[in-house]
Amino acid sequence: MTLTPPCKVRTASGATLQLVRELGRGGQGSVYEVEGGRHAVKVLRDTTPERAAEWTDRLRTLRRLPLDGLSVARPIDVLAPPHVGYVMDLLDGLTPLTRLVTVPPGARAVEHYRDTGGLRRRLVLLARLADVLAALHARGLAYQDPAPNNIFVSELLDRDQVWLIDTDNLSYVSSRVRPVYTLRYSAPELRPGAARWADSLSDVFAFAVVAFELLTLDHPFVGDEIYEDDEEAEAEALNGTHPFVDHPTDPANRSTRGIQPRGLVLTPALASLFRATFVAGLRNRDARPGAGRWADALREAASAVVPCPACGMTYPLDLAVPRCPWCDEAPRPATLHVRVLLDLDAAPDGDPDDSRPAFADRGALVAVRGDELHVSRGFVLGRVPDADRLMFQLRWEGERLKVGNFAGHAVELVSPDGREFRLLQHDGVASIRVGRTDEMWSLRIARPGRRNRWLCFTTDQGGQG
Repeated sequence: MTLTPPCKVRTASGATLQLVRELGRGGQGSVYEVEGGRHAVKVLRDTTPERAAEWTDRLRTLRRLPLDGLSVARPIDVLAPPHVGYVMDLLDGLTPLTRLVTVPPGARAVEHYRDTGGLRRRLVLLARLADVLAALHARGLAYQDPAPNNIFVSELLDRDQVWLIDTDNLSYVSSRVRPVYTLRYSAPELRPGAARWADSLSDVFAFAVVAFELLTLDHPFVGDEIYEDDEEAEAEALNGTHPFVDHPTDPANRSTRGIQPRGLVLTPALASLFRATFVAGLRNRDARPGAGRWADALREAASAVVPCPACGMTYPLDLAVPRCPWCDEAPRPATLHVRVLLDLDAAPDGDPDDSRPAFADRGALVAVRGDELHVSRGFVLGRVPDADRLMFQLRWEGERLKVGNFAGHAVELVSPDGREFRLLQHDGVASIRVGRTDEMWSLRIARPGRRNRWLCFTTDQGGQG
């Protein structure tokens, strides 16, 4: 049953809910926002008594699933007749990922890409989505249907919340239930006639399709000829009968649509994961990278994206171009590189010396002048402050980097030559010169019983105009 908001529905517990707008529509039904913004309702098209009884039983099962701490919209109540469906929790201010994937009629793809947050935001959202899937898989669960209509993200461009709705799709991998999927995003083994059930490997295939489409505004299996053909040809391509549009050796299904060249939005590491999924992993399921590998690669890519001050687009730093590849106007900006390193040589409580120890890389982030960066407990680098977990606050202004220490203890500032050590007390702020490419200042964070961690700062002067 399809409803036209504004309208009302009742729940089995007797509550009346005002539906204010349709948020998304899928194969089983539609999802609507409830007035107040804290809940959503899924209304199924099948309204038979048998279906209603099935959904009541399904809701009881879903409430027992181990979903604590995950960004998953939990079902909290079922609808009363004549409607069949359920109520779910949902954060306010979310919108379907479909709105980022789909270019509105009459709009230019590049402008839509920029106006919906550009490359960096897409990478961050996808990394968060991969984290949610990885957590579900670690608990023995499959989401089954990762598709843009089921993935909700923050409407505000400076926020990066990601939530999965349609949790009636969730199942234990061992349950081997009939799969639920969206044709455009599903793994080939779930299609009609296949003898597979949904699991983590089918989930990551669908995730990769969503990621490719979000990053490139193109579909990995709909090449130019198929795009111009009929729906039957497209359905055949989606069934895995045609090669990946960016196949390294088979050009039979090439696409000239979407963001071209791909290097504008795909780092070499991401391109490699897409090839592993859509070439070797098309038939060999075990060749598909897991959600955790995707999350790591996406976070790394998001940490090294720079903005163009002229056109507002963002692009990967590893392109190593002197000017913006989108508009060819502004020089590549100077960048500050912040890395978290773990000291492998010095034993815990070891004294500092004038040599640089062997390091294990624990993360990196790239900033431009005027950016404010934060290091949270666990040495997590980010742009959004977490007041409860903040350790260091960084702001790059001109040739000076201001470092605020909120770690709760003193740390050491180490000069570029490794010979000068200055103590930076808790709640203290230091201003250090980082304007030369060959200089690397560091913070040495030493705690009793732990290996030293280092926060290192270097710069790249970018294009020269």
